Amino acid sequence: MKAKIGTRYHKNRTELQNVIPLSTPFILYLDPSSACNLCCNFCPCGGAHKDLWTESKRNSIGVMDFELYKKIIDDCQGFPDKIKVLRLYKEGEPLVNKRLPEMIEYANKSGKFETIDFTTNGTLLEPDINRKLVEAGLSRINISVEALDAKGYKNISNVDIDYDNFVNNIRDLYEHKGNCHIFIKTMVDNLDKETEQKFYDLFGDICDEIAMEHIANCWPGFENTSEHVNVYHGEGYKEYTVCPRIFYILTINSNGSASHCIVDWNYKGIIGDARTQNVVDIWNSKEYSDIRLAHLNCQRRSIELCKDCMEIESAAVDNIDEYREMILKKVTNQI
Repeated sequence: MKAKIGTRYHKNRTELQNVIPLSTPFILYLDPSSACNLCCNFCPCGGAHKDLWTESKRNSIGVMDFELYKKIIDDCQGFPDKIKVLRLYKEGEPLVNKRLPEMIEYANKSGKFETIDFTTNGTLLEPDINRKLVEAGLSRINISVEALDAKGYKNISNVDIDYDNFVNNIRDLYEHKGNCHIFIKTMVDNLDKETEQKFYDLFGDICDEIAMEHIANCWPGFENTSEHVNVYHGEGYKEYTVCPRIFYILTINSNGSASHCIVDWNYKGIIGDARTQNVVDIWNSKEYSDIRLAHLNCQRRSIELCKDCMEIESAAVDNIDEYREMILKKVTNQI
């Protein structure tokens, strides 16, 4: 197998307690499309669970307007430092937006982002789009494989796909990847030892990095597994007082609204609107500051979006709880 077994997350991470508060977010999540071409049973964002959607969610389904996108990228010039990662993904399938390569190119030419990546189900990849993504300057692509044959996709994602074509299109991307890093992962919960090997046999030679991850309860109010395991540490759940992500991530939905968290699938944590506000102002807004202060004051579960969230218990890679009081002093002194 050519690929190394890895993870989506950097292991050499900045110690957040030493840099908070940040004048520039480390990561900008910018959703090119809240729509998805799959209807996966485990995901509330696709069409399989429309009955759970709020009115705000229903009214937001679609792709991001390109002029709005350019405005957001231009706004980022106001941050004093480069943003480490532009992540063109949140809840939908980015490739549903046909202008995704143009979006990558525009951001790349802005010079404001160290890397550009996105996560995809990979079913819309094909040679022409592969070339455009690479030529636009994509740094990394994370491909989620939901099943190891067409029957599995029908059962899990409720769609019919040509599985051989699916694999061949990923192979084509790998063979013409340029400087783009290709990461492929699947859910180990659905596999036994025999099918684990099949996964490696199918994809191990057509990506740079490969992984099997546990299903995580990453969508507040929508539990999709009874297994209480941190998907990266492999340990049991540990209650967190402070969510570290609100201190280094800015999230903009496909309609331009800003959420205070990447897991806001039902639009319950809106803190601003990039259509009418500068994104720098949203990052520094009272609305976002109040959320951070609530966490630092041990009031995480009093926040609508955070009260049912198990995402950091399931998938946190940072823990700043023991530095809570020190960070609170730093943040309040700045205010």
